[in-house]
Amino acid sequence: MKKILVLLLVVVAAFGLSACQEKEFKVDGEFLAYSLEVSSNKPQVTFVTVTVEKGKIVGYNIDVRQGTRTQNTETQAYSWAWNAKTKKELGDDYGMAKVEGQLEWYEQAALIEAYLLENGVDSLDSTPIGEAFAVDGMAGVTIKNAYTEVAKAAVENAKAGLFTSIYCSGTDFYFATMNVDAKGKVSNLLIDVRQATKDATAGTFVWKDQTKQELGAAYGMKGTGAKNTYANGAWTASTTEKTTLEWNEQIQLILDYVAANGWDGSVDPLADRSGAINGTMVDSLAGVTIKTSGYFHLLDDIFEYAGK
Repeated sequence: MKKILVLLLVVVAAFGLSACQEKEFKVDGEFLAYSLEVSSNKPQVTFVTVTVEKGKIVGYNIDVRQGTRTQNTETQAYSWAWNAKTKKELGDDYGMAKVEGQLEWYEQAALIEAYLLENGVDSLDSTPIGEAFAVDGMAGVTIKNAYTEVAKAAVENAKAGLFTSIYCSGTDFYFATMNVDAKGKVSNLLIDVRQATKDATAGTFVWKDQTKQELGAAYGMKGTGAKNTYANGAWTASTTEKTTLEWNEQIQLILDYVAANGWDGSVDPLADRSGAINGTMVDSLAGVTIKTSGYFHLLDDIFEYAGK
């Protein structure tokens, strides 16, 4: 009887200890982190996604989107653009495996992903950033260890319930973030864009220090750009009137709409601007005259990552 009592006490204590311990990952979903860079004088973003199911990491996904740089033969001015496909999407067309016996980029990335899933991100602390992976299980990996810090950041986002989505267009880098708590409550939704400097003739690609949100009124859209009005299925830019809302004020209208209504992907751009459901403009988005497809893409992705 005493043995049974002791055993019961041990079981109760174990349950009590388990209840007191805080779950490392309180929210399931896909958690992304990124590093925005300039590589070989072109835009580049490295991103890692960590998938959490039932409170455990079940997968890592590493990828990179690069950009191109071209020069106009007549004006000598330079222009840049994001590549349509990421390194992983390019597959064999990326062209790393030109040397016999060398693995293609996506194959090497798969080895890193499998290693991280098996051993965790902290297992790579001994490998200096910028050097090739030099640990057991990484045979055949010749790409540099440029992904460890981003993978760690993705894991930290997962611990914090911080979701992120990204979108690349032209030379602009769009991103959104939001928190989701253990009860599924969404908070702190943010949409922002980082742009590049406009001195294309210099031929040097540089990301601006401040995002559009950080610039605020200094972005300079309000009272400067032409006012756009929708009528007869098209938007028309006024020749006399100027826009009355700054970029961040228009984005706030979108954020306010999501806060009040959630996001289920039913809102689409109306002839490339504002927002509409089944072709009818949403009244609260009437003041959003900036092009909205990129922002809606961010929202579609981030709510999908969160399982919303």
